[in-house]
Amino acid sequence: MAVIATSVAETCAAAKRAAAGLASMPSGVKDAALEAIAAALVDRTPEILEANARDLEAGREAGLTDALMDRLAVDERRVSVIAGQVRDIAALPDPVGEVIEGRRLANGLEVGKVRVPLGVMAVV
Repeated sequence: MAVIATSVAETCAAAKRAAAGLASMPSGVKDAALEAIAAALVDRTPEILEANARDLEAGREAGLTDALMDRLAVDERRVSVIAGQVRDIAALPDPVGEVIEGRRLANGLEVGKVRVPLGVMAVV
């Protein structure tokens, strides 16, 4: 598989652009996307570990502290845990669009607080 290098900033910007469209999707579509992410993490664990080994080498060369190196290091168990956490999120009820408070004003105008997505989540 070809690997295209992009910066973290570019990846996050693309995710932010996609988030607006994804927010209006039905819950099943969002859950399927999260499941696909979890499956890709598991399926591509060898690639993730190879890339992490390169990151760790670069970190050693850069003189990162042991604490930072520990945070940077992933193994099969950590990747599996991250995939499980993504699946845990998919199992939660979708809060988008949930009306959490509302009232009708004296002039008849209805005002309400509705849950909306605030941003993008990422695991770096």
